[in-house]
Amino acid sequence: MLREGGNAVDAAIAGGLASFVSEPLLASAGGAGMLTIAPDGEAPVVVDFFSEAPGRGAAPTDVPRDFVSVLIDFGSATQEFHVGRGSAAPPLALEGLALASQRYGRLPLEACVAPAIALARHGAPLSPQSAEVFRLLWPINVLHPDTCALYSKDGMPPRSGERLAIPPMAALLETYAKTGAATEFRDRLLGEFGRTVGGSLTADDLVAKPQVVAPRRFEVTLGDDRWEVLGSPRLGGRLIEVIVSALAAFDAEAEAPSPMETALALAHACRAGHRAKDPGSLLGGTTHISALDQYGGAASLTLTNGEGCGYLVPETGVQMNNFLGEADLNPDGFFLHAPGDPLPSAIAPTIARTKNGAVLALGSGGANRIRSVVSQVLRAVGAGASLYDAIFAPRIHAEEKDVWLEMPERGEPDQTIAALREVFEHVHPFPERAFFFGGVQAVLRRDGTSEGLGDPRRGGAVVSVNGPSQTVVAVE
Repeated sequence: MLREGGNAVDAAIAGGLASFVSEPLLASAGGAGMLTIAPDGEAPVVVDFFSEAPGRGAAPTDVPRDFVSVLIDFGSATQEFHVGRGSAAPPLALEGLALASQRYGRLPLEACVAPAIALARHGAPLSPQSAEVFRLLWPINVLHPDTCALYSKDGMPPRSGERLAIPPMAALLETYAKTGAATEFRDRLLGEFGRTVGGSLTADDLVAKPQVVAPRRFEVTLGDDRWEVLGSPRLGGRLIEVIVSALAAFDAEAEAPSPMETALALAHACRAGHRAKDPGSLLGGTTHISALDQYGGAASLTLTNGEGCGYLVPETGVQMNNFLGEADLNPDGFFLHAPGDPLPSAIAPTIARTKNGAVLALGSGGANRIRSVVSQVLRAVGAGASLYDAIFAPRIHAEEKDVWLEMPERGEPDQTIAALREVFEHVHPFPERAFFFGGVQAVLRRDGTSEGLGDPRRGGAVVSVNGPSQTVVAVE
């Protein structure tokens, strides 16, 4: 898209649509997302196409919800998810990307959809990390034989290097490219995910539209610069502000802190973010794309499908989300949100910039670790670190009683663990850089030069077009 004269928005949209094929469990036309846009010289905006709670205009039914529990093993941590037809919320991904293309892109939507159509028809080779996602989430994908058959020929998770073709999705995207609408797709939702078959959706739920809103904005001093941070107007943006502000206060007060003291400060800041969340924050799998363009603009796109609910939208090759089955979203019990209420979302597509022209676009997958890892990378880059050093630094995530931390290249490891055990009941050290901590995909323009880095924790990649000083894209 960039080579064809498109801008950062076009690049993000095209990458996002392609991820529906290459990462179909984490990003999907059956899911949702959010796109933060900072055009050069224009007001920043957020295209918010996250889901609302279903059930508007619901008629009584005796059909019980199809809603089951699945435990996913991440190795050093396990997590419970709820899936099934009843876990799916109304999707808005296709509508949101079409709106962003129409208002903020430079290329026609058809150009942005074309790569995804080709991948869906001919197959996208699975990276090792995408294959690992299938392995982790395979208990969800064997709930229905059609879902299992779409991804596998032998009943086992697809392997690294296999080409995953989804021909029904190609047909869906061809129609979408021409019209910018998903009418036929949405018409099929009630038959598979409506209340009469154990789902949660009603016809009234399917009239929701994406919104263009102002980003959450705050300013913070990091290093020698004052940074303006633009991000999600929902929960994720607020939590980033809490954590980054706490880290900036520590940096301003600490004099030559030791690695142990720094790790402890990171853990306290992450726990502050945990305590600041609403009564629930969206967990789940995500895909993130950051882009800078030759026009001075930046875009930060996060897409999510949760982990997928295990069921397909018929004749589309699209697996629906399981947003209603995320445990953190419903701490007091499931299905308590009022119909039509925006679901709280912890995704955090973020752009930070200074008055002297530095621009950083970043975001991450990683469920409720998103707020922690985005804040840590933003703080490090703001203080002058390279993207490489900021993204490869060992990470920490903390909640009320637990703290998780990566150990590779960590200074004072024994002292750090001992100090954390004085504060937290449970300390979970990871011997390697881990998928659990998400993947921060970031691009940075500073001092006239652009750089990008895709996080290896989740198979990130970076593409530079027309030289390092002009355009760059980082994508999970």
